[in-house]
Amino acid sequence: MAEHKLLSAEEMLEKIFGYMNMLADEKDFASTIHVLTEMGRTIVNADRASFWVWDRRNKQHFTIVALDNGMITVPEGKGIVGASIMKNETILINDTSRDYRFHGDVDKDTGYVTKSILCMPVTDSSGAVIGAYQAINKLDGNGMYGAFSETDKKRLALAAIYCGKMLESHLLYNESQMDPVTKLRNRKGFYDYYNKRILPYLYAEKVAVVMGDIDFFSVVNRIHGKSGGDAVMKEIADLIVYKLRLDDEAIRWENDRFLILLPGKDTAAAVVFAEELRSSVEAARFAYGEYELHVTMSFGVSELAFKNSSDENIELVESKLKQAKDLGRNRVES
Repeated sequence: MAEHKLLSAEEMLEKIFGYMNMLADEKDFASTIHVLTEMGRTIVNADRASFWVWDRRNKQHFTIVALDNGMITVPEGKGIVGASIMKNETILINDTSRDYRFHGDVDKDTGYVTKSILCMPVTDSSGAVIGAYQAINKLDGNGMYGAFSETDKKRLALAAIYCGKMLESHLLYNESQMDPVTKLRNRKGFYDYYNKRILPYLYAEKVAVVMGDIDFFSVVNRIHGKSGGDAVMKEIADLIVYKLRLDDEAIRWENDRFLILLPGKDTAAAVVFAEELRSSVEAARFAYGEYELHVTMSFGVSELAFKNSSDENIELVESKLKQAKDLGRNRVES
């Protein structure tokens, strides 16, 4: 359980200043949000606390931070968090057994018992809801279950406001690195991901890279317009994502060209992956209005070299893709 001592006004202020000093030293989003979640739990003296984000694309809510628990995901609108987010209202419950909105699925899975909840929506600078902060099980000075109060709502608002600012900044940053059509990382996002994730991995392990583009894509655009081309692009992106493992990453490199990073795979394994993807694209029929579109893709495959720059590694796989195009398209070259 969290610490049980009830804080005086002076002690509360000292705690807040302590958390502010910790925040000044944090540089990354994950660490900052964790500190803010801890601060919220402390200032309302809750046993547990979590910070949730609203994933509109996948119609769900999930925790970025869940103190004393693993990641939790619930369908959009479900439970207390869902009600708070969807209705943009703070919910205070001191007896969950009497509230129809409470669903004990997580309790059943973990064995934890939720008695009281204080859940507050988190908004961006325009007032739109983007997540929620939830404190669970108010504790009194003796470590026994207590009741959340209106004072706790005011105190928790401090942490919720900071969380909202941080989440909005994080989402805007991610949006700048995302292709709006395919929802994959864009070229800018690639360089950030390469430097933070791939380079440290590449020091000791193999990382294969696959580059592919759509054969004669200009014909699709000419016949069906940009909207038709975008429809094909999005479905191919979804097909690629479906085939990725947890550590793999796909990028829309430019126009109809995709880049796929495969940590832990060598060239031979990446060729198998690319050939399976090529075959799947060839067999697929992409719906666009009353039309059923058919395209093929060409792929180049290579391994990243630690001694090379990111651009040099990309030039190498581009040369393999060019070979595939020159040799007749709808093929894989390594």
